[in-house]
Amino acid sequence: MKASDINIVEPILKGLIHNSIVNSVDFIVDKCNRLSNNPQEPDFVASLTLKFTPDLFNILKVVFPKTKFAVTGVFSHQKPLADIGLPIDPEIGDILFVYVYTDKNGSEMLNSLLLQAKISTKSTMTVSKAESHQLKLYSEWPEFKYKRAGNLNGVKRDIQPKTINDGAQYLLIDNHPFYGLSGMPGTFPMGCATPSKTLCINNDLTSELIDFLKFKAGRAFEANPSVSKDDWTKMIWDFLNITKAKASKRKNAGISSFPRQLTNKFDGCCFFMTETNSIFRDLHREIGNGDGNNHEDEFFDEENFSPSVIIIESNEQTEG
Repeated sequence: MKASDINIVEPILKGLIHNSIVNSVDFIVDKCNRLSNNPQEPDFVASLTLKFTPDLFNILKVVFPKTKFAVTGVFSHQKPLADIGLPIDPEIGDILFVYVYTDKNGSEMLNSLLLQAKISTKSTMTVSKAESHQLKLYSEWPEFKYKRAGNLNGVKRDIQPKTINDGAQYLLIDNHPFYGLSGMPGTFPMGCATPSKTLCINNDLTSELIDFLKFKAGRAFEANPSVSKDDWTKMIWDFLNITKAKASKRKNAGISSFPRQLTNKFDGCCFFMTETNSIFRDLHREIGNGDGNNHEDEFFDEENFSPSVIIIESNEQTEG
């Protein structure tokens, strides 16, 4: 799925993804209303991870029928922190998108997009003093140690360069019934903003994801963290590995009761659909062999704290 292939079908792809994102936000607003709750950032992240991902797989299959895909979503309610030497430790992120593109010759390219979610009914918002620690992390990337991160506690990462980058942004979520959820042209419920004291949406999430698939957005990372000297690469693989471990420990795709239960009950729950080899193939085999009926409401994994993860993998097929 090269950028040139995406360009040909971009209007169709954009419309389908946009509608699916609107539906995922509308779904969680309706769910929380029925549960007499106000939706919070984790609710919207859970809906993206568990509700949007099945649609995304089907959209990609319809638009690119000659390409093999795998889409995996793992919701993580417990987020790791970064100790950057401030009185308050920032979360490292709410949701991580990863894209793995394999060309006809078997060569891989990998992309990443880490997002910190904030609810805002306006296209701009000022980062409060109480949230300045998060902004410092995404704007300056001081050396940090993982905290509240289970097995990663105390591990250091030193992201370069020490400034903002396209791989870490804010996700502003607008659940307003007209401006966010109407689906009218020019309106959207989720948009991405570059880290700044004043956050301003520069791209709706749909457009950002399409650019992400073209490698025009996000931050590329390396396939082998054991030989890489890039700490961004190491951090992304840290999250992928601990997310896989969490979902494996939960041993359940568990989304059938998602419309009826509180979001925090779904820590570690996973959706996947695959027709090609995947970096999560071991997890797919394990969950695929399960009975899908494990509704362990009090599941809590003290060893694996991660952002939620959505992995999109595309594999170009050789023409026979």
